[in-house]
Amino acid sequence: MKKLPILLLIVFLTGSVNWGYSQKYRNRQVSLFSYSCNIHQSIYKSFEEQIHLFPETDNRKADKIINAIKDRAWYMLKEGLEEETGMYILPINAYGKNFKYDAYGFPDMSINRALRKGSSRYYLKIDLTISSALNRKESSYGAMLSKDSSEKLEATMDENAILPRVIINVTTYSDKGVIPVQRVTGTAIASKPWIVSEETFNGIVNKEQLDESISDNVLGLVNAGLADLLRKF
Repeated sequence: MKKLPILLLIVFLTGSVNWGYSQKYRNRQVSLFSYSCNIHQSIYKSFEEQIHLFPETDNRKADKIINAIKDRAWYMLKEGLEEETGMYILPINAYGKNFKYDAYGFPDMSINRALRKGSSRYYLKIDLTISSALNRKESSYGAMLSKDSSEKLEATMDENAILPRVIINVTTYSDKGVIPVQRVTGTAIASKPWIVSEETFNGIVNKEQLDESISDNVLGLVNAGLADLLRKF
């Protein structure tokens, strides 16, 4: 019986620490200094079959598919992080020429340069990856199916089907230095194999609204990964 109060105290203190940590971002200005979007080859090949759906880009160096997905996913990530933590994420071009940008218009530089050129309390680095939950070469980290489950599923899948997963890594730095203050990863795997079609890109190449209960398209899967991410802040 004596152990119960101690256990409750530990639970209370742990909860308090987590709550206090998440509150550090509230009402703080946060700057994005790096944002990557990677689509592994096994998934990209299937997406590329629908490349005609995607609008042309202003920058010749920008990939049409990545451009559209990266841009749409950013607004989801920004909104989710702000609502969950109370942080205020500055516009991506807030520091103008002081920051360097990639072919998609997003900041792309080191934390060292961001600290020298920026004036925010916190800085964000975001890595969004879309890969196969079945291809073990693409699964060095994050959630994936077990080998047995993968083999059983592959045996019944259409040869043109894919089973994608999303991994979202968010690394936060403070204005005090280059050592991260927090690293959080959110992951999600499609609930069933996809045959890629126009519907796979609903909300990206058309004006279809995101149904948050469905993860069987790109935005839905990103949303599921984001939900997993936000639970850990």
